[in-house]
Amino acid sequence: MKTLTIKSISHSIRFACEVVAGKPGTFLLTLLLSGSALSSAAQTISASAGISGQPAGVNLFNYTITLNNSASSSSSIGTFWYAWLPGQDYLPSSPSLVTPPTGWTDTITHFGVTDGYAIEFFANGPADALAPGQSLDFNFETLDSPAALAGNSPYYPTIPVGTSMVYGGGPFSLPSDQFVVQSVPEPSGFGFCLLGTLSLLVVGSRRRCSPPRSVLGQFMTRN
Repeated sequence: MKTLTIKSISHSIRFACEVVAGKPGTFLLTLLLSGSALSSAAQTISASAGISGQPAGVNLFNYTITLNNSASSSSSIGTFWYAWLPGQDYLPSSPSLVTPPTGWTDTITHFGVTDGYAIEFFANGPADALAPGQSLDFNFETLDSPAALAGNSPYYPTIPVGTSMVYGGGPFSLPSDQFVVQSVPEPSGFGFCLLGTLSLLVVGSRRRCSPPRSVLGQFMTRN
């Protein structure tokens, strides 16, 4: 697990610019006009994800994000950047432990005291990317409660913490998709109690509808 700060340059951010003769400051668009770029733009990704958490100690929670690449997608997912949009990180605090799936690597991103935290997951190679119709689990631990992750970011109050991006290849590549990771509530103690009560009521009702064994025996003896 690596942490990216404002003093370091992420491998993710790659800008290419060149001065055209006679037009200083003009950006070349050769890459965007190449055949490979047009081919990537024609592909699509439709992603979704759910996050569930449980206590892992005093004021510590363990979370699992299940990332889904829809069967309708025409591209695999090579990068999953959780709680992030370009220039903004949304987690209230830095994760203490991150466990990516096999074949993936993680980096925690954070750009100063006015910014939150995010986790960038990226596949180590094309064979490790998340194919259409498949899902992967990403795990991390943090001090942030489920309620905090289900709400808006304290650093960007109008944006949900779960706002995330996926890319077909490396970061900023095409195709891409933006979505919000949805909280999946854990079964509550009240829910289990209610289920148990309903089960007892059903059993009790069935017993009341059946005549006592002694009565059945007397009826069969008489006939």
